[in-house]
Amino acid sequence: MFRSEQLNADLIKFMKTNKIKTRREGSVLVLVLWALGLLSVFALYLGLGARSKIDFLSRMETRSKTSQIAEAGVKQAVAAIGNIDKKKLYLCLNDICSTDNQLFSGVLFEDGVVRIGAEYQANDYANGQSDEENIMYGIFDEQSKLNINTAERKELLALLVESAKIESDIADQIASSIIDWRDADSLSLAKGAEDNYYHGLKNSYECKDYQFESIEELRYVKGMDYNIFKKIQPYITVYGSGLVNINTAARNVLKALGLSDRLTDKILIYRCGQDEIAANGDDAAFENISSVVAKLSQTEAVSASEVAQLSNLTASGRMTVCSSTFLIQSQANLKNKQDVCRIKCFFEKNQDENFKKAGFILGWRQDYLKPGLDDQVEGDYGIE
Repeated sequence: MFRSEQLNADLIKFMKTNKIKTRREGSVLVLVLWALGLLSVFALYLGLGARSKIDFLSRMETRSKTSQIAEAGVKQAVAAIGNIDKKKLYLCLNDICSTDNQLFSGVLFEDGVVRIGAEYQANDYANGQSDEENIMYGIFDEQSKLNINTAERKELLALLVESAKIESDIADQIASSIIDWRDADSLSLAKGAEDNYYHGLKNSYECKDYQFESIEELRYVKGMDYNIFKKIQPYITVYGSGLVNINTAARNVLKALGLSDRLTDKILIYRCGQDEIAANGDDAAFENISSVVAKLSQTEAVSASEVAQLSNLTASGRMTVCSSTFLIQSQANLKNKQDVCRIKCFFEKNQDENFKKAGFILGWRQDYLKPGLDDQVEGDYGIE
């Protein structure tokens, strides 16, 4: 009896000891699993961090290479500007650009390709063409555009109506506000805007009362929104003397200067030459302002009212036949990569024959673009 009780006691003690041991082993297993889980999360975190750093370094390397290629394109265009004959007293489209130019239409480098040029509306430079966008390769004449620092209100109004396709009253508000933005006084035009208007905006600021330093400043002007800006952007500038080159100006610019549709057509027909295509070998040019009527008369009759339009424009000192300020737009991408580096370089050509440098950089803007993404800056600042 005593021995049986002793065996039962030993059995109970053994079972309690094993139960405690099992619990300890289970606790250790749980701790090990937690440790392994934490280590896995930490390793994943380190891996993601390393991957992000690798991706970042790869993007930086891509940007550095595309930037170098785009800059090489700018240098090539500057060299082409330097080769323009300084003794030539006029400049036309085929002196600086072309719709099929092997020098600028896709220059291959070791790691990528650069294109120098920009999109344009075919109807801007030739009659009977569609409104679809095309590429014109080469250097763009900034004096083919309307200078928003010197343009008159009626010229700005006409350009807005013609290019942005907006109502005349809205165009008048924007044109008047452009004048108010750049003039030195604080007196508002009837449909313009000065400090009182801009102080009332949610994100208020002051009217500049000084000249525009870039066309992007227009985004701050009363009434200007992104869509309007994009439509007039190809036709405006802040560089140059304000004189417009009749040999290179687009249709909308010529009409903004007060020329009729018919007279504008005649100018474009003459400039295109016999093949009726702009920016190629047989382009014709006006060699001086006084010869415009005589040259046009070689292709079509010029009416008395058209002669008067040209005479008034000449007398106002708004036209020229030569240019010295240019836009170089160089876009580069690496082979098998779609990311683009775009440089816009505004360049002043040196007219001194004894000066070795081709000219001077007036402005420089460098952007990195993703395919399919617009380079729109969000927000329409001058809108209530």
